[in-house]
Amino acid sequence: MTAGPDSRAGPADATGDGDATTEPTTPFGPALRERVRRRDCLALAAVPVVLVAVFLSPEATRRELAFAYRRPTVLTAYTAHFVHLSLDHLLANVLGYALLAGTGYVVAVLADVRRLFGVAAATYLLAFPLVLSALNLAVPRDALGYGFSGVTTAFAGLLAVVGAAYAGRRLHPALGVRHAPGAFLLALAAVAVLVSPSVPLARPLAAVAALGALGYAVSARGALRSSAAPPRATAREAGWLDLFVVAAVVFVGYPFVGFPAELRVGTAVTNVYVHLLGFCLAFLVAYICAELWLADGDRDKGTVPSGAARDR
Repeated sequence: MTAGPDSRAGPADATGDGDATTEPTTPFGPALRERVRRRDCLALAAVPVVLVAVFLSPEATRRELAFAYRRPTVLTAYTAHFVHLSLDHLLANVLGYALLAGTGYVVAVLADVRRLFGVAAATYLLAFPLVLSALNLAVPRDALGYGFSGVTTAFAGLLAVVGAAYAGRRLHPALGVRHAPGAFLLALAAVAVLVSPSVPLARPLAAVAALGALGYAVSARGALRSSAAPPRATAREAGWLDLFVVAAVVFVGYPFVGFPAELRVGTAVTNVYVHLLGFCLAFLVAYICAELWLADGDRDKGTVPSGAARDR
């Protein structure tokens, strides 16, 4: 995969009218109220409710639901990700989830990639707990694994993809999902720097990831300079660019929370390995789904399958 300019970048709007200069301006507030659905919000809110409900159960029950690396079961491989033994741990994950999933949802629906967000979120919540627990067995230890952090961090990977889709849909047609790996590599470089004292190869990884991010940044800049299409009409409306900036700050800032330099918290140790797995696997799932939708036969018409807007 290269980071060079893509022939898909052009003046065609995702609405299929083929002329970005005639794209109508859309006020941010009304568009937000129209796109956000109550049932989506309720579905997203169900996750913190489950986390709190599990936390309110007796500690002995929670410990039974945690993942014992020496005695793994399929049940605890899933349930462990919804278990927290301290209030601080619970609050950190609930707030992190609310910030990442909430921001990602708003960005996704305004980028017309609601379906992508829904499919990815369902995958993270239903399949990732089992996958992350299984991959955790690659590091043998006599301990209990628990906490929602790996799934929370997965939504940071999704934010990179929907943020890139939003940039192309609402800011400039020369940008798009194909530039999402640049954001991913930038975050990966930050993570490698943050955990470098405990990981021998972290600094070389940070350098490679930073160079990759720089390459994608140069590619995006070149695409903007060479594009004959003007910026999206929404880019000049209040709120649209602001949301992108907020999403970028959340995305860049979260590694400093999810990958702390001090791994030991009391008697527990932060499992940055599962955090990194969640982030990387989530990005790959979302990015591949987005690119597969781009590769279908409707690309030239600018239409999208079942409400998933296409990166133009």
